[in-house]
Amino acid sequence: MSQILYTEKLPELLKQLNPEPQGLYYIGNKDLVDTTCIAIVGTRKNTEYGATLTQEIVAGLANFDITIVSGLAAGIDTIAHQEALKNNLPTIAVLGHGLSQIYPKKNRPLAVEIAKKGLLLSQFPPETPPTKTNFPRRNQIIAGLSIATLVIEAPESSGALITARYALEQGRDIFVTPGDVDRPNSLGILRLLQRGAAYPIANAQDIIDALSKQPPLSDKFVQPPPPPKEREAPKQKLTPNERKILKTLSKHRGKDFDSIQLKCGLPSQDLLVRISQLEIRGLVISKHGLFYRTINI
Repeated sequence: MSQILYTEKLPELLKQLNPEPQGLYYIGNKDLVDTTCIAIVGTRKNTEYGATLTQEIVAGLANFDITIVSGLAAGIDTIAHQEALKNNLPTIAVLGHGLSQIYPKKNRPLAVEIAKKGLLLSQFPPETPPTKTNFPRRNQIIAGLSIATLVIEAPESSGALITARYALEQGRDIFVTPGDVDRPNSLGILRLLQRGAAYPIANAQDIIDALSKQPPLSDKFVQPPPPPKEREAPKQKLTPNERKILKTLSKHRGKDFDSIQLKCGLPSQDLLVRISQLEIRGLVISKHGLFYRTINI
């Protein structure tokens, strides 16, 4: 495979990174960096549950004009790339090494296929080997290219959480797929939810619905829904704690998870569950790690 230095104008989203990349090497369709990208990342040691979720979500996203971004790592990254190709979605693999040093070795055939149908991207010279210090820099590019990042299965030490942190720093949306709290691969997800840094989703439509509420992004791939009619809180259907949470929130000024907990005095896990239930019912929305109520109360 040949390598070419990408010295042309960087996409606007990457210009927001600090420091801004000076240049990128690529193989494939470099125009994909200017498309609407969603990152999908997760643990290298995924479970069958995580694999199935990734497959279903990518298949659901295939109905929209988006590009899947990931890091070509073993596990969730590999599945995300494979499912994108399977569903005729463009995909970008951002590497933590040079383009001639594909890692892991078992993903070399996948890298060749991505180079033909998508894009391989690296900020490192072609012969740069994979090292631990390179991968956080790769994760920054993954987050920087994407309007949103989805984390599927991540233990507390997962590199996927580094990607999520970079996304948060750039004010991008973070989505997660909740799992059983006693599974190690759910602990990183739980921490993101506890900090109010992520939006829990169950399928691809949840991602599209959340992004469709943001006009600057939604018109790229989906028509935004009409503005919701003002609703009064169904008082008879709210528990005392749910009403307490909603009274703590504002429709126009967001609050983070810790602030809500301090005001409500509820245990973290209890508050997390109740906020998630209110989000599912459409009474609460989250954006950039902050929560808002959608109704008068």
